[in-house]
Amino acid sequence: MSEFHLDGLRPGLILNMSTRSFAGWLIRMVLGKDWEDRRECPNHDAIVVEDRDHKLWIGESVFPVAKIVSIEEYERRVRSGYIYRLRVLEVVGATREQERKAAQWWMENVRNSPYDLMAFPRLCFKALFGNWINSVAGWTWARWCTEGVVESYKNGANLDPCKKLNPTPLTMWMRMKQGVLKMLFYEGELK
Repeated sequence: MSEFHLDGLRPGLILNMSTRSFAGWLIRMVLGKDWEDRRECPNHDAIVVEDRDHKLWIGESVFPVAKIVSIEEYERRVRSGYIYRLRVLEVVGATREQERKAAQWWMENVRNSPYDLMAFPRLCFKALFGNWINSVAGWTWARWCTEGVVESYKNGANLDPCKKLNPTPLTMWMRMKQGVLKMLFYEGELK
């Protein structure tokens, strides 16, 4: 097992990744329909947050509720291969204060909120057939992974890195390619 450490993280940075899970595989099959190799398609997003003792954590919306996970646990997930592609992203133009406000908003408003299971069928339909209904997918009081991260920036930092309804991990990847997000760190097998 190789050594791997997530050094240099700060509140508000975004983690965009591909995981070896059934849900990850399913999300990649739907979102990555136009990719030559669907394994390259990201399937999960998270945000670096800070607790009251100034310890850094990873905030992620997963079933059944959004929670914080230790950075050491994320390092273990990468070393084990469960996370096989990990990008650490920053919002271009965001100040450190805006990043902190986004992270704080996540802790105060997303943490412990239920995972938005109702959004999944709608997001799958949209990915396969297009966005025929221009409204928020799922419940307004629950969040999927990317939704919680983007809402944190919109509501906490007054920035909207995605500028679209119903963002997904693929949206974050596309915004990185467009220069709205900047990749600070990459660990994985991309060519």
